[in-house]
Amino acid sequence: MLPFLARDLLYLGKQSFTAGYYAHAISWLEEALTRAHEEGNRTASVAEVRAFYTAAVDMHDKLFERTDLDVKDYDTFGHPVRGNGSTAVLLGRSQVFRLGDDITPHEEQNNYMALCRGERLISTEEESKLLCRLDNRGHPYLLLRPLRVEERSRNPYVVVYHDLLTEAQTDLLKQIAEPKLSRSMVQAGKGSEVVSVSRTSQNAWVGPHDHPLMTKVYHLVEIVTGLSTDVDNEHAEVVQIANYGMGGHYTPHHDYLLVDKDPEEMKYVHPKELEAGDRTATLMFYLSDVTRGGATVFPKVGASVWPRRGSAVFWYNLKQNGKENPQTLHGACPVAVGSKWIANFWIREKGQLFRRRCALDPEL
Repeated sequence: MLPFLARDLLYLGKQSFTAGYYAHAISWLEEALTRAHEEGNRTASVAEVRAFYTAAVDMHDKLFERTDLDVKDYDTFGHPVRGNGSTAVLLGRSQVFRLGDDITPHEEQNNYMALCRGERLISTEEESKLLCRLDNRGHPYLLLRPLRVEERSRNPYVVVYHDLLTEAQTDLLKQIAEPKLSRSMVQAGKGSEVVSVSRTSQNAWVGPHDHPLMTKVYHLVEIVTGLSTDVDNEHAEVVQIANYGMGGHYTPHHDYLLVDKDPEEMKYVHPKELEAGDRTATLMFYLSDVTRGGATVFPKVGASVWPRRGSAVFWYNLKQNGKENPQTLHGACPVAVGSKWIANFWIREKGQLFRRRCALDPEL
């Protein structure tokens, strides 16, 4: 991969500045200054870059003088740049990351990007409480080959099941999906779907009757989760197999579809969707390793899962009382090198009455 030129870095800095991402602009422009020196002003002059750098720092620091806004809503380093004696890189590393339901959209984005960079947002003490174990779930299928479970978060409960599928199975799933791939869509208003820059991938929908392997995989998911995956009776959706190429990503979002809709939006929901209920849980298989990037991250809780072929990540989107769990906000990090394949199993509320019982406690 060719290195960025000073002109490239200057362009990225200017674009970040124009979009209001001042901390990012400063970081890009600081690197552009270094590169301009190294190049001897060949593609961009030091004076030109310094002018934009000064403007970005001025705009960044003026935000801290304003009393009519909350700095947390903006892209900053958390404190002024001038008088700090640190580079943007060091300022970025010293940034304090907040977690929880009350973080702002800007903080969510900052956490998402930090997790995608591989940074740790939870303390070592908190991480030490997350366990790994073997679990046969009391099921005869798993007695000789128990699940290899790795906890990534307790609330929401996010776990990784390692080595669920063989290499041959992951290859076959990709082969089944490839002829059907088309650009991924996201939900828009009034029940419609649109292509969006928030999700850059291709996907295909594959049902349990499309191939003998699919029947086996649906059965495996039912054993692993303890939930019904009967697609014919709308207990689960048809599987979505997706491919993310270079730069492919999905910005932070929730998987639940209904509980956060307002009455006007609910008018456009198909009656069959209402009958099936919301997406109570998600199980996502990784069908490929990724050379660099492509993690699944949870910005509100600081959890991250890096792709490993044959493994799967699982979480509940809804609490046991039927309410949405906002902390399940998650995103797919950009693929920096390589290609990423996944298979999404979305399990609906219908059919889970005696498998995941309701709770009256608002905290469950």
